[in-house]
Amino acid sequence: MEKRGVSRRKDPKWQIKLAIVLLFISSLIFYYLYNSLAFNLAISWVFGLLVGFTLQRAKICFTATLRDPIFFGLTELARAVILSLLIATIGYSIIQYYQMLNGLSLSGRFVALGWHIPIGALIFGVGAAISGGCASGTLVRLGEGFQLQWVALIGFLLGSVHGAHDADWWYRLFSDYEVPHLHTLIGWGPSILLQVSMLVILYLLAYLWEKHKFDSF
Repeated sequence: MEKRGVSRRKDPKWQIKLAIVLLFISSLIFYYLYNSLAFNLAISWVFGLLVGFTLQRAKICFTATLRDPIFFGLTELARAVILSLLIATIGYSIIQYYQMLNGLSLSGRFVALGWHIPIGALIFGVGAAISGGCASGTLVRLGEGFQLQWVALIGFLLGSVHGAHDADWWYRLFSDYEVPHLHTLIGWGPSILLQVSMLVILYLLAYLWEKHKFDSF
């Protein structure tokens, strides 16, 4: 009797059935967005599903990239994030260089440097430490059934609404701050080389740190 109960709990058929139902519902939502609202919304819906699936399978959490090396000596997530930044650096550099050559405005979000960055980073770090994850990690764990993330999600929504309400005031407050772009300071080639070199060094240091922590046992 006990073996049958164990086998039922391990039986993945209910997950397959649930996946089929969710896939069908997602297809209906895509069909509705595509035909009734806007094509961009339909594409955003599909893109969001793909990103969510990728985050869940990869277990990407930006908080864990800093927490795991310190507490557990694991740097797999940290190296994955560094590698993604390395790829994004090269890709965006190509795109922005092409835009500059053609007289187009550079794509990307440029933020003014100032004291607000370390203060915001501190607030984010404290919140991520208390909730156990960043925004992506919170959503992934919420989907996996972790009940604590419901509390974190409520706080996340309230904070986002309040931030959106006060966003104009913050933008005006830092409107006089300089918004730098590294290529304007040292040129395209040196700036790309500098950033890629720093990321490669961080990747190697993360790898050596994990190797040191586990080889010491």
